[in-house]
Amino acid sequence: MRLRTSVAAAFGAAVLALTTPTSAYAAEGVFSYGFNTGNTLDQRAAIFDPPGKQCITIKLPKDADFAYAALNRTDATATLFADDDCSSDVYFVVPPNRAAPAKVLVRSVMFSR
Repeated sequence: MRLRTSVAAAFGAAVLALTTPTSAYAAEGVFSYGFNTGNTLDQRAAIFDPPGKQCITIKLPKDADFAYAALNRTDATATLFADDDCSSDVYFVVPPNRAAPAKVLVRSVMFSR
């Protein structure tokens, strides 16, 4: 009887451990991008370990309209959008450890994990 209880408890603990959310839902690494403001050209900013499957609006200063030259140094695919809420038909997909062409304009991004 005790053996069955022990096996059932071990099985339950294993199932619980496998279903507990972990950092697997976040992309690991750095996503960076460039932007221009007023007289200052080619500034860069970054997002570290971005959340997965969530729309992230690129934070830009008031003087900057778009980000560009996105560099995806994460372990997830980044989908770049030309609007603030990841809903436009205009997008560009950047695989892990790749860069988007410099002329691709970005306002929001979503990661595959």
